Amino acid sequence: MKAAAALLLLVPGVAFGHAFGEPVQLPMPYGLYIWGSVLALVLSFVLLAAGGGKSRLLNAQLALPWPVMQATSLERMHRCAALVWLAILVVCVLTGLLGTRDSMRNINMTTFWILYVLGGAYMAMLVGNWYTRQFPWQVLMLPHWKGPCHYPRWLGHWPATVLFVAMVSIELFLHNNPRQLAWMLLGYGLITCTGMALFGTRRWLQRGDPLAALFRVFAACAPLRRLPSQQGQIRWDLVMPFSQLKRLRLWHPAQAVFVFFLLSSTAFDGLRETKVYFNVFWQDPFGLLTLAFGEHPMKIYPVVRPWFFAWEFGLLLASPFFYLGLFWLFLRLGQSITGKAHAMSLMMRRHLPSLIPIAVVYHVTHYYTLLLSQGLKIRGLVSDPLGWGWNLFGTAITGRLPWLPDMANIWTSQVVLILVGHVAAVWLSHQEALRMEGSAGRAALNQLPMLVLMVVFTAVGLWVLAQPLQG
Repeated sequence: MKAAAALLLLVPGVAFGHAFGEPVQLPMPYGLYIWGSVLALVLSFVLLAAGGGKSRLLNAQLALPWPVMQATSLERMHRCAALVWLAILVVCVLTGLLGTRDSMRNINMTTFWILYVLGGAYMAMLVGNWYTRQFPWQVLMLPHWKGPCHYPRWLGHWPATVLFVAMVSIELFLHNNPRQLAWMLLGYGLITCTGMALFGTRRWLQRGDPLAALFRVFAACAPLRRLPSQQGQIRWDLVMPFSQLKRLRLWHPAQAVFVFFLLSSTAFDGLRETKVYFNVFWQDPFGLLTLAFGEHPMKIYPVVRPWFFAWEFGLLLASPFFYLGLFWLFLRLGQSITGKAHAMSLMMRRHLPSLIPIAVVYHVTHYYTLLLSQGLKIRGLVSDPLGWGWNLFGTAITGRLPWLPDMANIWTSQVVLILVGHVAAVWLSHQEALRMEGSAGRAALNQLPMLVLMVVFTAVGLWVLAQPLQG
């Protein structure tokens, strides 16, 4: 009993991002949703192949008569916004150091993880890359500071990727409290300011900042495209969502690892809440842990627990390379079908953007409910930012549960989002195959293995999402 009770400590502290506590009754079985999504994905591939892969609708763009802004005015707005974001980060540090350690009552946890990181990513997905122009740390430097050191080409985007892996690991495994978050933000700020001072503000923003890399990926999916300044004016075009991914350059291996890790870490976070994941380790179905420790792991939980966290961390670090291997294998199968050989490094660079819609929609479906649950608490937290029992604006948290839409509607929205993301991935990958193969028929043959991979991703992704709903 003690071991079973101790295992409850393994449950994530913020699990309501995609878990609902009670089984949800849907109009039809979960399997039918999955099969319907798979059939819709296959149908979209057939339509693309039959139409030669070309679609005026998918490549359409619409010039918006608004907003048209003066470039100088817009730049001033961005500078003011950057100052506001920096002030918010400073508040997160101060409240973390001085306020309560209760994660639900200190404003810094909700402000940074939910509104700044999640909200910032989803905002970029709607309006484009706002973060590049409102980068908060640039307020501490000259915006066009070049830095005294030459940035090594071999270093590429590894700083941003490594720091992103570190941030995700902290969020998943440490269940950090407001004090730990404050120290993390101080460390993040020190690394950022050092990188900017050495290599220049823009260079570090492009290569070293993890949130800039994250928001850049989401921004490439946005339905708005900012046009170059003409006669001192800025305007935007309305385009199809995900269509700008065709212009995204992912030339460095670290960028590939970043995309694969964004995809795999989200899948890993969902998988670790399933019974299958729990049973593989703690039930010890193959008897390996019992053989190693002399007793069943559930009987000696305190002894085995450090090994469990090491196992989890190892799985997280290995997960992007598992996805990379799958991606490489199915690209290679496509080449073998058509018999037209290209360098695999070129194939990876050309087709990698087609995985971004999948990574983005997985992220949204797993975490967007946090904006509706914990994110809405910001109204109450601003009245008591330190968790000291204040009620500055008369909106302090009363203990009432946040508003959430019907769980069946959430599930339906998740199914639709995942299907849209995979259809976009099939379309993008097909466009690249057309460019490289030279004919619609060869492109369709080349993409058959990729279609199989997308079907597997769709089915597995929906299965993982469905597990918490089924209790």
